[in-house]
Amino acid sequence: MAIKAKRIMKRRNSCSCSMPGVWRALCYVEGAVVIFHSPRACAHIARRMDINSYYRNIRDAYGECELKSVPLLSSDLEEDEAVFGGENRLRRAIRYAAEKYHPKAIFIANSCVSGVIGDDTEAVAAEMEEELGIVVAAVSAHGYLDGEYFAGYIDTARMLIDRFMQPQPKQPGTVMLLGDCGGVYGEYVQQIKRLLQYFSLRVTAHFPSFIPIDQLASAPSASLTIVLGRYKADERQQELVKLAEHIKDRFAIPYLGDIYPVGFEQTKQWLQRLGAMIGRPEQAARAIAAEEQAFAAAVEQARKVLAGKKIVYCVGRLAQYFQPEIDLALLKRLGIQLLGIQLFDCYPDTERQLLLQRLQACTTAPVLAGVGAEMALRDANFVLTTHELLSAEIKQVYTLFLPGAGWQGERDLMRAMTRIVCRQTSRGGLVYA
Repeated sequence: MAIKAKRIMKRRNSCSCSMPGVWRALCYVEGAVVIFHSPRACAHIARRMDINSYYRNIRDAYGECELKSVPLLSSDLEEDEAVFGGENRLRRAIRYAAEKYHPKAIFIANSCVSGVIGDDTEAVAAEMEEELGIVVAAVSAHGYLDGEYFAGYIDTARMLIDRFMQPQPKQPGTVMLLGDCGGVYGEYVQQIKRLLQYFSLRVTAHFPSFIPIDQLASAPSASLTIVLGRYKADERQQELVKLAEHIKDRFAIPYLGDIYPVGFEQTKQWLQRLGAMIGRPEQAARAIAAEEQAFAAAVEQARKVLAGKKIVYCVGRLAQYFQPEIDLALLKRLGIQLLGIQLFDCYPDTERQLLLQRLQACTTAPVLAGVGAEMALRDANFVLTTHELLSAEIKQVYTLFLPGAGWQGERDLMRAMTRIVCRQTSRGGLVYA
């Protein structure tokens, strides 16, 4: 029985242009209006993103979501504008937005079309700002011409910092979160807030997407910035850290962005690092002890069901989106026997070697292929996999694509493995961690 998976993805980067990134940075910034200087179709993907994001927020907020997305308009460039220029279309869209919505600020996201035809949107923005008496600003990124989604997100965040934030006296015990990671109601942010309670720290701002225009000026009153993220080596994560450095240079706010509380071990390191930054190492030690006690209790409960079970670990994610160290450390704690590792056929040679090095640094389990893989499958109680397998006869636990903050991801994985083992059917089934 060969191990084959469905829908193996080989793409390294997102396929979205910079415009949805602009929208994501502004979508819940009350008092703003966003105009896509683009053909009408370009607004479709951002609107879809808005709908998906809104329903995720409702789910995470248990129906009590207070967020409301800001208006999103398009200048509706057509064939004539693609030849003769679309600046007049943009002026009409700005005037319409100001008249209909009475915003405190209007932001222009540039498309590939406006970049190719050479519309001077920054000049138009300056002209309309003088005419209307409100902030009108154009983000520098132009669709796919200046990178992808994250370029628009970072450019917009930097613009909000430079145009709206003002130096403020610092309020002790306050934190500004930088980044998204699922938004204000998401599990990541909720775990961060839980961990901050050990130090009596409270979140007063979540930048950029979740601060109203009229509150941006006072956001630098926070005494600490915490950069949200999962992978220190990720290029986009490094852009967020640069943004935190920019905030530090302008407003003297220190930031924590060199380690992220993802997984039990990193969460302990993050707590220790945070305690050292704010001069409270004793509170950090108490926090670590409390987390160790809670984690040990959860592991002991799961061990009653999982100890001695045999599994195969199937891997098909790129190293930049994958942290096998967390999964493998948990398997060892639970007393689960790892029969072997199966790498799906989706890796370039260099990527395959990189991932093998990381896996082999964590376990001595063999890398499976051919007959060895088939024999391991027959002996395994279930398969832990990054991709759904084609065979419906194999019990599968699908691992998280994005690990959560704290050790919530490990808790979810323990629950999923316990459920699959306790299923009545002798073979088959899929459980998502």
